[in-house]
Amino acid sequence: MSVPGVTNQTNQGTDTASSTTFSPADRLGKQEFLMLLTAQLRNQDPLRPMEDTEFIAQLAQLNSLEQMQQMNETLSTLVEMSVLAQTASLIGRHVTALDPSGGGVIKGVVSDVTIHEGTPVLNVGGTAVPLAHVVSIGIDPSATASGGAA
Repeated sequence: MSVPGVTNQTNQGTDTASSTTFSPADRLGKQEFLMLLTAQLRNQDPLRPMEDTEFIAQLAQLNSLEQMQQMNETLSTLVEMSVLAQTASLIGRHVTALDPSGGGVIKGVVSDVTIHEGTPVLNVGGTAVPLAHVVSIGIDPSATASGGAA
């Protein structure tokens, strides 16, 4: 049976299956799964209809796919919030970091934290420093000097 809208992309004479990589756009999603299921039902042999067990199994696969997508979205959000919460604990701390633009060293107190393209970025004395460039974290030396004088 041929399914409309689907092309056969087999390797003819070459074995490149092991080197083929797929991007997320190449994978079948929920919409494509429903289209294939609809085409399968529309083009089935009337004398040999699809058994209900096959149909139920395919619907179960679709349900599993939807649940996994929802779980993936929830986990991604949870991870991003966890990273933000952990990075926010650096506000008010003294950090030493490698300068992302010049290769020097930046020292200062973290005044705020943002997330840029999924990466935590610290504001250290007006300079944006990715968290990955931080080499040490400590207590603000000026806070301990004034705190000890009291």
